[in-house]
Amino acid sequence: MATLWREADQFDWFGAYLRDRGLQTQWRIATFVFTVCLAAVPLVMLGSPVGPNTSLTRWIAVAAAAGAGSASLVWLFTWPSRRGSVVYNVICSACIAATCLSLSNAYGALMGCTVFAVIGGFLAYFHAVGHVLANLALGMACAAVAAARLLIDTGDVALTVAAALIVTALNVGIPFGIFSLVHSLRIDLRNSDRDPLTGLLNRRSFSNAVAELIAAQPPSLRRRLNVTMVDLDNFKRLNDSQGHAVGDQALVSVAAVLRESCDAGAAIARLGGEEFVIADTHFVARHRAIVERIRQGIASTPFGVTASLGTCSAVVGPHVVVVATEFVDRLIRMADSAMYTAKRAGGDRVEHCPFEEPEGDG
Repeated sequence: MATLWREADQFDWFGAYLRDRGLQTQWRIATFVFTVCLAAVPLVMLGSPVGPNTSLTRWIAVAAAAGAGSASLVWLFTWPSRRGSVVYNVICSACIAATCLSLSNAYGALMGCTVFAVIGGFLAYFHAVGHVLANLALGMACAAVAAARLLIDTGDVALTVAAALIVTALNVGIPFGIFSLVHSLRIDLRNSDRDPLTGLLNRRSFSNAVAELIAAQPPSLRRRLNVTMVDLDNFKRLNDSQGHAVGDQALVSVAAVLRESCDAGAAIARLGGEEFVIADTHFVARHRAIVERIRQGIASTPFGVTASLGTCSAVVGPHVVVVATEFVDRLIRMADSAMYTAKRAGGDRVEHCPFEEPEGDG
């Protein structure tokens, strides 16, 4: 549980996963429709004898409907930011609480608390366990109030306990079942999106990993991203003279050098053949030291290969929204150009390509 508590949320990773598979639009529409239905419930209950029965509770119901209706617009036109998604969930949870507590019938109020399980499930898909627990706490607080009202109104202990157990089971079972599933899916997908020879990331999983690297840096600060392209010199000669089995051993050895040279947070991928790419968020001096260590490490492998390395670094200003895929592709192209400059100069060297701060990027 302690590991899950420290784990970052899944919003950027799962959003990228859905985007890559063309599923974001379906998720947006489904979430929008659910939220519109949620907004309609308190308005419908205004016409019920067990609905809000005072001026105050009627106004609360109307406010809840307006809040949920406004929140639905977050999903109508585009995929929201992580912050937008969190705000959406907070508004929906508050509207569910307001609707349940505004009902004059205590049993209806208690059973209405089951809807918190839907929000909890959404949070389990996209956000951290802390968000799931906060939603659970609010749901259980509302359920406790409704259960107390039901017991006072009816004196039926068995009915109250049974209803409370149903609400608790749904609010615990659904969100945490989904959270466990998504946590396992994330691990399995990361393992499956790896190069089978070296165990490094492949191109698609590299893009997702870099999106998480960018998202992990506070948007209020200047965010840094370094991309390094690595291409082995004379690798074809090694394959031709000693065979592909030895060439594969050399690639595995180079992958080990990259892992040992880079810090744990770096994204490292094999793009194909003898070409590798690395992304990290270090400051200039640290980044240069790592790249030089990589160059020396590859040259010291027992296979007689060296590497040409090209680097490109970007600093993104505060509050600049970065489209991760386009941004990273630009950095890769520029680092690739620097790498070819190093190769044309004889190889076994590092070249850097400057990158202007993309203040106008969206």
